[in-house]
Amino acid sequence: MYGIVTHIADYLFYNNIFKMKLILFISLKIILYAVNISAQQDSAVNYNNPGLNDLISSALNSNAKLEPIEYEKKILSANISSVNKQPSPMLQLMVDFLPVDFSSAGEYSVTYSQPLKLFGKLDEQERLARIRSGKPLIEKRELEIELIRAVKENYFMLSLNEKLYEFNNEFQKIVKSISRSIEIQYSAGKGNQYEILKSNNEFQKLLLEEIDLRNIRKIFINNLSTLSGIQLPDNFMTQNIDILLKINPPVLDSAVLIKDMVINNTEFQYLDQLNKENISEKNIARLERKPDLELMTGYKYMSDSKDNFLVFSVLVDLPFMPWNTKRIDAMLNEKLLMEKKISSEYKSLETNLGNELKNNIVKINSSLEKIDYIRSILIPQTEQAFKSSLISYETFSAGFTDLLDTYRELRENNQMLLKEEIEYLISVSELEKLTGKQILTIN
Repeated sequence: MYGIVTHIADYLFYNNIFKMKLILFISLKIILYAVNISAQQDSAVNYNNPGLNDLISSALNSNAKLEPIEYEKKILSANISSVNKQPSPMLQLMVDFLPVDFSSAGEYSVTYSQPLKLFGKLDEQERLARIRSGKPLIEKRELEIELIRAVKENYFMLSLNEKLYEFNNEFQKIVKSISRSIEIQYSAGKGNQYEILKSNNEFQKLLLEEIDLRNIRKIFINNLSTLSGIQLPDNFMTQNIDILLKINPPVLDSAVLIKDMVINNTEFQYLDQLNKENISEKNIARLERKPDLELMTGYKYMSDSKDNFLVFSVLVDLPFMPWNTKRIDAMLNEKLLMEKKISSEYKSLETNLGNELKNNIVKINSSLEKIDYIRSILIPQTEQAFKSSLISYETFSAGFTDLLDTYRELRENNQMLLKEEIEYLISVSELEKLTGKQILTIN
């Protein structure tokens, strides 16, 4: 784009010294602006400006949402040691046959009882607790994948904002210079008031766009600061986005990506977790058919006969009673139905996410196709239209506003290319979230 502005100067040199100075001024401003932007970027890098990978690493280590998950994991892990132990014993002191008038001492007894859960019931409860303790790991993985996607999306959008801001400032300088030249010509009786108004209106639109871009930039930086846990300065700049765009697009095989999705996607992992819990709960329900025991021993003193006795007893549950059998059957039936439901949800999820993945691949390929079209066809044609408008202006068959319109179209097409490139990168990050695997990475 800078070469085009320089080309303007070459055309105007032979016709009008004033216009030549104007275009040279515009060219110089643009070059100085580009140098200034480059210097700012280099300065930002030199002062430890974090890159995309730095922000992602920081987010995975220090995001505020990670701490509650760690506590939940510790709570569930601590629960394992509480479910694999036998129930607490009981010590009972009893005074019996004590007359109301206290005419005799009555009977005294001390008993110690211990309930026992047998047939592997405690082992199965421990197994269920261990399975449940794995859920926070899935939650953590889900959060990590979402953090990576969110950091990338905000980083890419900030990069787009920076480029659009550069274009805005560049075009402001050009429009402002054009407005001044038209005003000078108008004061000399050679200009057109309509062109002055149109040029000023164009400049006001650019100022409004600059306000919007400046405030949106703050939002992206705030989002990145919150996600990464790093307090980013207001002059934070992105790095190396162009490297991502220069990487040869990976071959997106839907069959391979679907396999990765089934293995790595946390929604499938949640269903696997739920299925394991259901199987363990079903085993616990089946073990309800096995009886529990309670052993009791004690000492008894009868004051009337002055005799001492030892007491031993064994208590056995009767799970085979009809009402208890129906309760257990209902529990087992519930778990069998849950197993079928999980299987159905798994198939439904595989279908829906598979379709979403394929649509995402289509979207990525479409973005690549549009990027290639804009680069190779649309922008070159717009450049030709601008050069034609420039020639028309030189022959006085077109005014400054026509030249301005063709230059604006060229600028808009360059913006379209930038937006499509960022849309491509965001679509890739969405695909990475679905598959749980990184596709494009930079340092």
